[in-house]
Amino acid sequence: MTVTADDPRLLALADRLWPAAAGETGSSLPPIQIGLRVDSPGAAFEGRLTESWTVQRDAVELRLGSQLSVTADVTSASISGWVSADLLEHDPGLIARLLLEVPVAALLQRRAYAAIHAAAIAGPRGAVVLRGAPGSGKSTLAAAAHLAGMDVLGDESVLVARDDPDELLAAVRDPTLEPDTVRLLNLDERLWPATERIGPKQRLDLFASANANGRARRRIATVILGPRSGPARLDPLNAETFTAEFQAGGIREELWADPAPRIESTWSQRGAYRLSGAGDLRGAITLLAALVGHTPEPGSPA
Repeated sequence: MTVTADDPRLLALADRLWPAAAGETGSSLPPIQIGLRVDSPGAAFEGRLTESWTVQRDAVELRLGSQLSVTADVTSASISGWVSADLLEHDPGLIARLLLEVPVAALLQRRAYAAIHAAAIAGPRGAVVLRGAPGSGKSTLAAAAHLAGMDVLGDESVLVARDDPDELLAAVRDPTLEPDTVRLLNLDERLWPATERIGPKQRLDLFASANANGRARRRIATVILGPRSGPARLDPLNAETFTAEFQAGGIREELWADPAPRIESTWSQRGAYRLSGAGDLRGAITLLAALVGHTPEPGSPA
């Protein structure tokens, strides 16, 4: 992956997302070329913005009002985009996500990786994928895991290598949270408003502590999120049950690129669990911390 830009601030953002000369491990595909510029002075930033997407098989385009535009072209393996100087100054974390993370993830999903609708957290032993239908608690668990000191690869999507389904790569790491979750975790001072595309949600900005070397991790378990009520409990699943419940957590966006059917088959053979009682947040985080080998920090949700 090669990044060029007319402003050193954009290059600095890229350096915090990926190691130098990052690429797709073992791939013979041509490297992704990224060209960015700052529109200076550009339009003045005026607060909450609306995301506008155009998704085609060979290209993804994103506009953020009059502040940002970026296109990821699959055929040429290239990304080109611009951002207003005002927005870059106001919210570099948002720019890292929309101008870099999202378009790179869109290309990778059509190349050596598949995108899975899931959260992923990690610790010393490796990463745990959290899979469940919308509203099952993925974002809440990801945010609580972050507060407990665990690493977060994402709350809504994770990239999975097609030739090695235990190789995980972060797509977009910042969790977006409902108002109830914000209050539950007492996160008001750590949040930025999300864009209009996700309505009243707010974004937990992880970019401030971003580490390029933390984007890739090895999977040690996949946890299906079951009923949220009751005490937290983690139960092993047989391959048939795991496969059925994994498929139930799918969304249509997973089909924007060719799916990778080996993923659920491989994951069903090792480290397959169901977590019931995610509403018991302290108990759930304690169980997940044990899986990834993390000792929760004092005062954390666990």
